[in-house]
Amino acid sequence: MPDALSVAIAASDMAHHRGDDVTFHRHIHGQLSVTLEGTLRLQNETGWWLATPGNGIWVPPGLLHRALYTERSRLINLRFRQGFELQLPENSSLIVASNLLTELAKEALAIQHHVDSGAQLELIAQLLHFQLRKQVLKTDLFVPEGKDKRLRLITSLLREDPACNKTLVQLAAVAFISPRTLGRLFESEVGMSFTRWRERMRIISSVEKLVNGEPITQVAYDMGYQSASSFTTAFTRIIGQPPGRYLKETFTPDKS
Repeated sequence: MPDALSVAIAASDMAHHRGDDVTFHRHIHGQLSVTLEGTLRLQNETGWWLATPGNGIWVPPGLLHRALYTERSRLINLRFRQGFELQLPENSSLIVASNLLTELAKEALAIQHHVDSGAQLELIAQLLHFQLRKQVLKTDLFVPEGKDKRLRLITSLLREDPACNKTLVQLAAVAFISPRTLGRLFESEVGMSFTRWRERMRIISSVEKLVNGEPITQVAYDMGYQSASSFTTAFTRIIGQPPGRYLKETFTPDKS
């Protein structure tokens, strides 16, 4: 896609295979990625977001970020002309892709190469801007990781192996710091205790697997839980509802 946009919005239909990893990069334009199938995990220097079908991620211009796909996924990427980011968050944000927002993304993709599409794309961009300001409100699928290198060594290790049951003492030894220092880093850098952070990370990681059709019992064991019931209790505490209901509402949303 060219560096300078001659129109208000440029759309691309993207398909990614399981295991695809788009390494750290920046865009000169603000970008909205709307997930249609599978999941998108977007990471920056402070943590990572998980976008499931019916959600999207806003990435402002110039922000260093990385995209990972744990399953085959399809999404629409929308890049906007300079200035679109005004009144929108300065950091990445998970958004609710309402029915209208999703259809606008699809329409931009369908008409962008038409000779007379400029005026329509301008209107679509304005409507998307309104939708983004209205829908940028979801934070439940975000896992902070902090900036301290010692802390990120541990959060990265646990992100790659959510079932790891090493204690704070054992993990502190990996980072060559004291358990007290590691505990303080969790409190100061991510705003929660080590125990709370690990549970949050496990539950958000489990959403990725559940959305891709893996059975609840298997996901529970993969995340380090001893039973499906203990996993369901933790899931409900973090997400606000049990896994089955969450999945039902994710795939049959009422988001007009």
